[in-house]
Amino acid sequence: MSISPRLASALGFGLAIVMGACDAPSAPNSTASGLAVRDSRETADFNRTIASMRAATAKYHDIGVARADGYVDDGFGCVADPTLGGMGWHLIHDPLHADPAIDPLRPELLIYEPKKNGGMQLVAVEYEVYQQDWWDAGNTVPPSLLGKEFEALTFEGIDPVFGLHVWLWRPNSAGMLEDFNPAVTCP
Repeated sequence: MSISPRLASALGFGLAIVMGACDAPSAPNSTASGLAVRDSRETADFNRTIASMRAATAKYHDIGVARADGYVDDGFGCVADPTLGGMGWHLIHDPLHADPAIDPLRPELLIYEPKKNGGMQLVAVEYEVYQQDWWDAGNTVPPSLLGKEFEALTFEGIDPVFGLHVWLWRPNSAGMLEDFNPAVTCP
């Protein structure tokens, strides 16, 4: 199919107008519009990541599966604060913890709340890496996930770590990425 010179000229002129409009200064509200698009994309990415994390950890609602996959008691018992609420009981996967990589689909710790009947209910996950291992891997800033930088933590008897809680399985009025959950209790 051939295009007449007149049609080609008209198409070229139209393209020049469109290209010029793209180079024109933005209208005052286009910045807000651009931010809304970016925020929408970030929200969609956040929601996709959360959905993937839930899918990857759903099997750990059965604590027997967690133990079979190598998660063991971290030795701290059920962690709670009288004013902030609880964290719960942490099971740690030592080989994952020793690896400085952060994989949203393979949390280093699973967090359970003891139930009244003696069982355990999966409420959250925690991502944790030894600070020295993180720096030795060539990283120049602390790790982050879901738009939040990990917290630098020190516990008596272990090397300093970076950690981030994600309340995947229990709503947290303090925030999905906060350490403590007012709704979680320890016996």
